[in-house]
Amino acid sequence: MKMNVYTYEGAWFWILFYLWVALEMVFWIRARFLRRGQPRKQNDDRGSVALIMIGMYVLIFVSIMFSVRHLGILPQWTRYVGFLLMIAGMIIRFSAIIQLGRFFSPVVGVVSNQEIIQSGLYRWIRHPAYTGGFITAVGIGLGLRTWWGVLLCGAGLLLVYAYRIHVEEKVLIEHFGERYAEYRKHTKKMFPGIW
Repeated sequence: MKMNVYTYEGAWFWILFYLWVALEMVFWIRARFLRRGQPRKQNDDRGSVALIMIGMYVLIFVSIMFSVRHLGILPQWTRYVGFLLMIAGMIIRFSAIIQLGRFFSPVVGVVSNQEIIQSGLYRWIRHPAYTGGFITAVGIGLGLRTWWGVLLCGAGLLLVYAYRIHVEEKVLIEHFGERYAEYRKHTKKMFPGIW
């Protein structure tokens, strides 16, 4: 019996997609566990976590609809590039979160003993977890083989992350003052040497 190539490749997309969703949930639970009992300052999230969650899943759902309706379909090979980007994005995102350790939180806010991490990926960019999320999102669009999906997931999530970074950096500057301002001088937000 011959295996349907589209089904086989589609299966790989969904395996990677659900792996990403599962890892997001695991790291959210891990963050709550690691921050348990720590003195926490006021929540300064300003709705950014809800915007990320709702925005990301709405963008993905709409991209899936474009793919199902065969709108803006890309060549077959782009799916494999998408798979690689999904894997690379997850590695970058979750490596950055692991490096933050107990300082990672899905909701914007700092703990009283927070530190500025400046090693690893944080040596070049201040928000590598968002960089990884962006790469994963572009990979999802390519994995769905629709340029509409690439555009929606990439540009849409970039706008959402830009808002989140604005909110987050305001809180960090208020908390760390000149130390964080100095760190900003020699790093970029999400993309080394670009932005």
